[in-house]
Amino acid sequence: MLRSALIGVLCAAIYSISAVGSPPLLHATAGSRLPDTAPPDAFAAGLDQAFRQFQTFARAKAEPASPLQINLIFHVLSGAGLEGNLSDAVLHDQLTVLNSAYASAGLHFNLSEVRRYPDSVYFLGGCFPTTEQGIQMKATLAVDPAHVVNIYFCKLDLPFIAGYGTLPNEFAENDPQHGVIVDYGTLPGSAAPLDMGHTLVHELGHYFGLLHTFQGGCVEPGDSVDDTPAEASPAYGCQLGRDSCTQAGVDPVDNFMDYSDDRCTDKFTALQATRMHASIAAYRPSLAAAAFSIGPGMTGNWFDPNQSGHGFSIEVLPGNVLLADWYVFAPNGGATWIVASGPITGNTAVLQAFQKTGTGGRFPPNFNPAQLQNLAWGTLTFTFSDCNSGQASWQPVVAGYASGSMNITRLTLPAGLSCP
Repeated sequence: MLRSALIGVLCAAIYSISAVGSPPLLHATAGSRLPDTAPPDAFAAGLDQAFRQFQTFARAKAEPASPLQINLIFHVLSGAGLEGNLSDAVLHDQLTVLNSAYASAGLHFNLSEVRRYPDSVYFLGGCFPTTEQGIQMKATLAVDPAHVVNIYFCKLDLPFIAGYGTLPNEFAENDPQHGVIVDYGTLPGSAAPLDMGHTLVHELGHYFGLLHTFQGGCVEPGDSVDDTPAEASPAYGCQLGRDSCTQAGVDPVDNFMDYSDDRCTDKFTALQATRMHASIAAYRPSLAAAAFSIGPGMTGNWFDPNQSGHGFSIEVLPGNVLLADWYVFAPNGGATWIVASGPITGNTAVLQAFQKTGTGGRFPPNFNPAQLQNLAWGTLTFTFSDCNSGQASWQPVVAGYASGSMNITRLTLPAGLSCP
């Protein structure tokens, strides 16, 4: 299976890799699919112009101190027997791969939400975006495409095609046809050679304005990025040291935008990073303007340094749910626990809060949970501005408690998690 962005008419191209390293056999089947995009050349001029203008502007200002935050929604489609129903652990691993790959490019991804569609009619082949069904899928499932990158995991059911990424200037910002689709069998832990999650890295590169490193072959301007050496054709396997053009430099077969195996790709160049930022600024500015999103890395303990002695234990659960325990003090001065849970929406979670009360509160082994009752306490709302700071507010319905708010700061981060 080869990775392919399948932009424009190239959406209809299928490549054979029966002989690794040999020229691919091209099987054109353009007449069998409805493209949802024009040929690459229709968009390259606009992307190149934005790139040049951004480079001129960038010379006059300092580099940003922090990475650009981009919000994602994972759409997990599954089929009969829950085939393709990716676990939260695999999705977290994929997010970690993305953030590692794009760190040098100054982009950081926050997982806003995971949406699951069991036994989806779009799962098996129907998710391919140049078909009528694929176009319908995006129109039905896409969420706020101007501010969020919609990523769909499904079974493409097409030989040697692993993914699809739209270019940033194909559609208006709020058009649901924006998005990235990858075969569920390309995420971390899948079968080699696409076993490290680099397919989604590659397709997001297209989403942010990058072309293949072999675009145009040895003929200028190629992929229009000066620090990716010219390359005559796609590289397969791991052909390090291959030099297919007379221009200076060996082929960039280790670049995420080539067709090499996952084990061989590990970099974007400095100018590729600049081109991605240029494309976002010119065509997808609302992505960068989106609010910070709560992700798994927000799990931990939070408190107000000016009010030490009480605080929140927060955990991000599967299904995009936030669980919070608030160790605080009741109006009479005794310690109490407020337990709350609720859905996450972007950078905010509104939780329904409860207290445990009743006659079953005896020390084990005589503890009887059946005698405990959930007493509705009110609502807790968390809003985060970044990985380490936010605000907690509360609106109780229990007599004696007053509404209020306070700023909170991270106290702990569990081992093995990255924020967000």
